[in-house]
Amino acid sequence: MADGLPGLLLVVMLLAGSAGAQVLATRDPALRLRERCAQYWDARVKGDLLATYTLHEPAFRRAVTLTGFLQGRGVTQVLEYKIVGERIEGDLGIVKLKVKSTVTHPKLVKPVEPSWYEFEEQWVRVDGEWYRKFRFPIGEPYPAMDWDEIAARNQKAGSLPLR
Repeated sequence: MADGLPGLLLVVMLLAGSAGAQVLATRDPALRLRERCAQYWDARVKGDLLATYTLHEPAFRRAVTLTGFLQGRGVTQVLEYKIVGERIEGDLGIVKLKVKSTVTHPKLVKPVEPSWYEFEEQWVRVDGEWYRKFRFPIGEPYPAMDWDEIAARNQKAGSLPLR
């Protein structure tokens, strides 16, 4: 019986693992998109820039180091958010949000009153997982960017510091 018990445990573990993978594979993409979006905006509210960086699409992270990302963060402080809706078009997810934010900067004469604004942001599905597309704060929020080309150029020029 001792010889059969490890084999039985192995079979049970394999079946459980297989069932878990099947559940993830058949999971509702819209639900997962909302979860990932909530993770991102929860991190923004907390000021967790490492978490927000890791939720951006892999191609962006290959082109922009964490150091560069941290240096480029602006003066907007997010206070609250609401996910209003989402839609999926193939591997593109579009999430409609309401965000309450303010601007903080030491040179401001008086505090900026927090306000709500509504917008849509884009997410892309890579290897079955949703990642936020980098959104430019000024001008066209989603210009055509080849992040892999930028990463290759930076690497060739030796301008990518250690992550």
